Amino acid sequence: VAREQAMSNIAANLANVNATGFKKDRVSFSSVLRGVKQQEDARGINFTRIRKIGTDFSQGGMVPTGRPMDVAIDGEGFFKIRKNNEIYYTRAGHFQVDENGMVKTEDGYNVLSGGNEPLQLDTNGMQDILIDDTGNISINGVLSDARLQTFAVNETDTLIKAGGTFYKLGEGGSDQPMETYRVVQGSLESSNVNMMEEMASMITTQRAFETHHKVLESYSKLGQKLDELGTVG
Repeated sequence: VAREQAMSNIAANLANVNATGFKKDRVSFSSVLRGVKQQEDARGINFTRIRKIGTDFSQGGMVPTGRPMDVAIDGEGFFKIRKNNEIYYTRAGHFQVDENGMVKTEDGYNVLSGGNEPLQLDTNGMQDILIDDTGNISINGVLSDARLQTFAVNETDTLIKAGGTFYKLGEGGSDQPMETYRVVQGSLESSNVNMMEEMASMITTQRAFETHHKVLESYSKLGQKLDELGTVG
């Protein structure tokens, strides 16, 4: 069962290898038996189970796009999004500006500023948008009051995947606007999934699954033979 769950996790990672800002999940195992039971009762033979499936928030690569409203975070932090009156966090910075100057995700959800209000730009005569490393936004060469803010989460372990590249805060989680951060305009952060690494893990996991399956089949056949022997005479 543990190996089957691990295979499902690897498949999910590979399915999102090209998703902007996607963060891969990692499976950690723990022994079923511990201490004396492991050393004496099981005679060193043990089984493993899934201890935890956690998200790896390591940095993905920077992919230049040249698009002014494509923004990547270089380092820690998240963009804060309001979706249907709920708050989400993401690393995917493929944004757009609507006819009212509201900065939104590609799905049409509001990007929030440091004051937790929707980020809005003055679109009157807007031609050029420049976002500097610290999130300050200039329109047609004039510095705007609006700023693209990133947020730090107190414990990334409290973040719960909410579909795609969105996360929600779980119990005990909180956020705060970051004072020091760096964003890169005209680029997007790629997925941090390494395809070769995931394929190697898939092969190893599949072999382990097949080995365990063969062991179970062998025990089943032994049990059948023992039942047959028990009926002789």
